Amino acid sequence: MSYLIKWDNAEKTVIFQQYTDQPVKDDLYHLAEESAKMLKNVSHTVHLIIDERNIKMTLSSADIQYLNENVPENQGAVVMVVDKSGLAYKRVMQDVGKTIAPKVFEQPHFASTIEEARQLLTESFGVQYP
Repeated sequence: MSYLIKWDNAEKTVIFQQYTDQPVKDDLYHLAEESAKMLKNVSHTVHLIIDERNIKMTLSSADIQYLNENVPENQGAVVMVVDKSGLAYKRVMQDVGKTIAPKVFEQPHFASTIEEARQLLTESFGVQYP
C-alpha cells in the first residue's frame, strides 16, 4: 500500500489522499475504492484533496472509466496538489478526461501545496478547518 487516506477535517467534509513511496496502479484502484466507501458513509457533500506530487502514472481509458464508475453522488470538488512543473500536463489530462469520465473531472482544481488546497476549499466551498 503506497498511499494514505483520511478525513481532513472534523466535519468530514474533506478527504485527504496522498500517494507515498512508489505507487502502482493497484494503489490507484484501492484508493478510489476506499474513498468511495468513506463518502458513502455520510450524506453531505465531501470534497477531495489528492496529493499527487509523488506520482508519475499514466492512466488508460479503462482506468479512467473505472474511476468514473466509482464516483459517489456526494463527491464535491477535487483539488489536486501537483508540482508546478507538472501542472500543464495535469491540465491537459483533465481536459482529455472530461470526455471519457465526466464525473471524475467535473470539478477539478489545482494547488501547489496542501495548505493552498485547504485555503481554496475554505474560500470557494465554505469548508471549515479548526
